[in-house]
Amino acid sequence: MPFCYSPWSNIDIDPQGNITPCCKFQKQYYDQQFNIQTHALSEYSSSKLVTGIKQEFQQGIWPAGCERCRIEELHGIESKRQLDYTRWKDHYDSYNLNDNKFITTSIAFGNTCNLKCITCSPQSSSRWQKEYYDLYGKDIPHFKFYKKNFVQDFIAQAPNIVHLDIPGGEPFLSGVDEQKSLLSHYIETDQAKNITLHYTTNVQIFPDEEWWQLWTYFKEVDIQLSIDGIDERYEYIRYPANWSLLVENVSRYQQAQLPNLKLSVSHTVSAYNIYYLDEFFDWCYTIGLPRPWLGRVHTPRYMRPGVWSASGRQAIVTKLNTSQHTDVIVWANLISAADESEFFNEFKTNLKAHDQYRNTNFNVTFPELANYL
Repeated sequence: MPFCYSPWSNIDIDPQGNITPCCKFQKQYYDQQFNIQTHALSEYSSSKLVTGIKQEFQQGIWPAGCERCRIEELHGIESKRQLDYTRWKDHYDSYNLNDNKFITTSIAFGNTCNLKCITCSPQSSSRWQKEYYDLYGKDIPHFKFYKKNFVQDFIAQAPNIVHLDIPGGEPFLSGVDEQKSLLSHYIETDQAKNITLHYTTNVQIFPDEEWWQLWTYFKEVDIQLSIDGIDERYEYIRYPANWSLLVENVSRYQQAQLPNLKLSVSHTVSAYNIYYLDEFFDWCYTIGLPRPWLGRVHTPRYMRPGVWSASGRQAIVTKLNTSQHTDVIVWANLISAADESEFFNEFKTNLKAHDQYRNTNFNVTFPELANYL
């Protein structure tokens, strides 16, 4: 029976200010929507939306919005639901389901970003705006996180958090004043020593000294390096990032003298990089980075790793099965089972459009996969 504590104990505020139980939640399946600009957190937590999700989990039913975890678990991939329980087991086991107080939180302080990664969107990256409008004629506003009295509203609903996750946009560019105000509150109230922080950065920016001074007060600071490939494949996917700068910044993080610093790695698995998982694991191992966490692209749907034709998927499965890394072989099983080729023509159409717009060349950068276009 699936059960997840997130609807009770966690809150996620995405780069557009939308409020959901967690970052994997698919809000498009629900009519009721909440946003930090228009709703107090208490309105969200007492809503029919959240009440309904809780009831489904208590009945052992997967809510529609939780399909990403359901699919991953179905194929033997450790989902966010499972990872969260492993990490927060002691807190969850003692959590009172009648309390309705958030103890773990994720806040993307806007969508300000310096990159427009091919698997991203203008919802999560301000730099995507012009290209998205030029190619699709749609305008997604740059969301600058601001709400009067946000810190006061947040701590009233989550007075005793143990974890704060800060993704992006790029966290060292988005809502910096609001971020620092919240961190300063925890320092001034002596709560920081009981709180872990988690950042997801594209590693093109190295935080300045003020960040490091604030972090000294916290229990742990986990800097998650979000890297979706190596060398020219990294620069293609994380356009217009610079691989040499990333390598330099990774080294600076590895040499940082912050006792409570932890480094982690995330790798977003898509139609672009699924074939190359093994080389990414090898690179992490070679330079001394920890085992990467792998997350599957869900939207855009045409960038899911299983969109390739039957022959392409078979080539991917064969390649992944040669890996010495167990985590990589697990993805071979998923690709074998997940035929999403109905979106393959959409993938090819958009690939060509973005290559022309950016003056990039998929065939040169991903020659092994180009054979199956």
